[in-house]
Amino acid sequence: MAFARNIGSGNGNVDPLDRLWPRRIRSVIRHALSRWEPAEFIDAAELLASELVTNALQHGRGDVRVLLTFADGCMRLEVRDDSPESPVLRDASDTNETGRGLAIVRAEAHDWGISDNGRTTWCSLVLPSLSPTP
Repeated sequence: MAFARNIGSGNGNVDPLDRLWPRRIRSVIRHALSRWEPAEFIDAAELLASELVTNALQHGRGDVRVLLTFADGCMRLEVRDDSPESPVLRDASDTNETGRGLAIVRAEAHDWGISDNGRTTWCSLVLPSLSPTP
């Protein structure tokens, strides 16, 4: 899935219309994973998607692309934008209102990383079972 950001997103800001994208992506993730259990797995996947998409909108450039793949017992989520600047994992203090996105990804994901060119941030979750529930 790909979408174009509004002109007001980037440089630390998210345009009000772009604030709808994390919710839309969560809905796509929930639908894609709706046959898997437990529900906590789906909740974690939605949280990771929200954080990565919001980060791309807030700090990236150009269109945002989201890719969800399944292989080797893992779900992999990739979020790409056109910014060559790598996302930065920060230590947000208790008084900071932002800066926790990648820390949340690091805490919730089985694994995560950033592509060498800085344009793709990815994370993975181990699937709870290899067979979808009926």
